[in-house]
Amino acid sequence: MKIRVKLFASFREIVGEKEEEIEVEEGTTVHMLLEQYIARFPAMERFREHIILSVNREYGPSEMQLKEGDEVSFLPPVSGG
Repeated sequence: MKIRVKLFASFREIVGEKEEEIEVEEGTTVHMLLEQYIARFPAMERFREHIILSVNREYGPSEMQLKEGDEVSFLPPVSGG
């Protein structure tokens, strides 16, 4: 099934694209997608504990299963002062 992945800030630099349309297997969860990206782009590993993920512009559990046409966003940790 196809999903769209949007990449912001540091993730855009690491991947070299602002978004990708990729094919994933039925039953793929948000967590599994993150693991796939870390395997493809090891530089993302350092953000593992702080990556913010949303599906269709809503935050949800990492166990959430993706569906055909979903849009997943990878957002970097935010700091401020």
